[in-house]
Amino acid sequence: MFTLNPERWQELSPYLDHALSLAEEERAVWLNSFQANRPDLAELVKELLQEHRVLAQAQFLEHPPQAPEASLIGEKIGAYTLLSPIGQGGMGSVWLAERSDGRFERQVAIKFLRFSAASQAGAERFKREGRILGQLADPHIAELIDAGLTASGEPYLVLENIVGEPIDAYCDQRKLDVDSRIRIFLDVLSAVAHAHANLIVHRDIKPSNVLVNDKGQVKLLDFGISKLLAEDTGAAATTALTGEGGGALTPLFAAPEQVTGGAITTATDVYALGVLLYMLLTGQHPAGPTPRSPADLVKAIVETEPPRASQAVATLNAEVRMEARGTTPEKLGRQLRGDLDTIIGKALKKAPPERYISVTALADDLQRYLKHQPVSVQPDTVWYRLRKYVRRHRLGVAVATASLLLLTGFSLIQRVQLRRITRERDRADRIANFMTGIFKVSDPNEKVGEAVTARQVLDKAADDINNDLSKDPDLQVQMLHVMGRAYLNLGLFSRAESLFDKGIQASKSFGGQNGREAMNTQHDLAWALLQQGRVNEAESIERTLLETQRRVLGPEHPDTLATAEELAFTVCDEGKGHCTEGIQLTRDVLQKQKRILGPDAFYTLVTMDNLAIMLANDGRLDEAIKLQQESLDRYLRVFGPENKGTVNAMLNLGEFQRDAGQNDQAVRTLQDLLKIEERIFGPNQVETASTRYDLASVLLRKGQKDEALALLRRAIDHGLAPRIAMDLPTDPLFASLHGDPRFTALLPHARNKPVSRKTD
Repeated sequence: MFTLNPERWQELSPYLDHALSLAEEERAVWLNSFQANRPDLAELVKELLQEHRVLAQAQFLEHPPQAPEASLIGEKIGAYTLLSPIGQGGMGSVWLAERSDGRFERQVAIKFLRFSAASQAGAERFKREGRILGQLADPHIAELIDAGLTASGEPYLVLENIVGEPIDAYCDQRKLDVDSRIRIFLDVLSAVAHAHANLIVHRDIKPSNVLVNDKGQVKLLDFGISKLLAEDTGAAATTALTGEGGGALTPLFAAPEQVTGGAITTATDVYALGVLLYMLLTGQHPAGPTPRSPADLVKAIVETEPPRASQAVATLNAEVRMEARGTTPEKLGRQLRGDLDTIIGKALKKAPPERYISVTALADDLQRYLKHQPVSVQPDTVWYRLRKYVRRHRLGVAVATASLLLLTGFSLIQRVQLRRITRERDRADRIANFMTGIFKVSDPNEKVGEAVTARQVLDKAADDINNDLSKDPDLQVQMLHVMGRAYLNLGLFSRAESLFDKGIQASKSFGGQNGREAMNTQHDLAWALLQQGRVNEAESIERTLLETQRRVLGPEHPDTLATAEELAFTVCDEGKGHCTEGIQLTRDVLQKQKRILGPDAFYTLVTMDNLAIMLANDGRLDEAIKLQQESLDRYLRVFGPENKGTVNAMLNLGEFQRDAGQNDQAVRTLQDLLKIEERIFGPNQVETASTRYDLASVLLRKGQKDEALALLRRAIDHGLAPRIAMDLPTDPLFASLHGDPRFTALLPHARNKPVSRKTD
């Protein structure tokens, strides 16, 4: 068994993922090729694959350990008699015993090595546990009473017998709320902080090692894999003892550095405490609710950022977990959002230096949260401190505010209301006059009662805006924007461009060029130019707008991020090979959305889809497929299969797989998508046409011409997109069908499909 440092794991992980995705025969071919290209990594990948194979056969993590030998009941260990087994773990077995020498009565827990695993290194590690526990004296840590050797020379410890429930079960059965769970958790932090003060890292903090009795008293158990920091002074201190002890951990609660062979410090316990707090508050592990293989679990721990706690409450089986908390997903999500999300997120950072500097610092922030005081991990702004002050002194602030409003506000409110009513009445009159005026007959040649088209109404309204609304430039800008969007929807792009230009100029007349309305108008102006093929002009406007939004709204405002994505697509539209900047822009947007919205938020996933499209357009199909598969997995887990985002992600993935020559995978993806669409929309609806078209192209590549033609015919009959239908005769995907009379017979049907095109 070898260890991997974090950098080596990051380098190996993509190759291991790829190898695990292949069938056995494909994997052998790939490994031979990989051996020739990367001999420095090939042997490590082979060893990891072998370990994965062994663990899979052994069904690692899927079965509890075997029960201790029942024949030991009644055996005497020192002054104690064994009564019954309590449990068994990685270090050994634990038995309930009672004092039997007549000096006094007491039941205890005796812990000793599993007989079949006894070794010199194991015995030394077991003795070390006795030394560690002997240094600890805390009301929340299980007391060490005695220690010794059995007649056969096997070591044992006599521990305080704790009768209680695991902390998560205790909280759930009593339906404790968030604050109550945090107060119990603070007792756990007190115990771990005491251990850290004695230079001891627990390294296996999990619910079953934290018991709570019926009086609500917390006891932390099992320092069997603890590490004395004073003994671990450097590389020279690493021995067979520490090497063997390092492997005794619970994978679900292991920190990234534990599974990659990094240094074990107090930050390791901070991470495990973050996992425990996450589970206590949400009822779910940060890695998600789905059972995982060892490789998936390691990847989740080392690479994947967990969803925020406020988002995790609404996932699978949320109703059951919320019932144990006496609340609903919506209420709990609101309570966790903000301080608790940030506190837990800092404890769960992948890099140890980014976590809380100590368990005490984590406890301080949780205590400040309970007291409605500012926490250390939030930005120290005046508004944040004011909110916390108001929350702490709600009654006093409410009384003072009410008194102040009663004494000084009545006359002011009257004046403000009067001015507002007058202003709104004048604006309403102007809008009413404007809307009435656009239907008046101004041309003497027009006849009263003659039918008026929507285009004529829009043209007249656009001409009247400058005159009728000149006294209210703010309203004038808004109406120009509304009218411009109406022209956009009609496909009259140059007319929309003209109105957007006027609106932008009008906004400058009253200093509103940096207002939201003006910025939205610039956004739509760029879109109108793109629709006319004027890519360079659109790009210039988007760059200027993005700079303004970053300065005025901030770099992480939703409007700023939306413009950055639009600019990314614009620069990618300039042609293949020009997507580098667009891809980087979209990566930056995705990184911000993952942090602000969460990795499973809908708009985060939409940006992942956009990035995958850009990668595919740039010829980077392998990256596109991997990213699109990750996006699809998240859609399915969070939103389910019958969701518009899920459907779009599956269609993209199928097309990428087809273009990469992964025909079998593409057929599976597109067939699954077609079943979902037929279930949602019905078998003969227009929404299924594009999927049938793509599936037909893949089947044709596989030589299944009859099936491809049947699908293509159904796609045409049920509303194949007009642009695709027009390009069908020259589509290279169907080049092999040219000359086939059955394909030729389909072309008139495609050409006869109605095509709606608006021209300006």
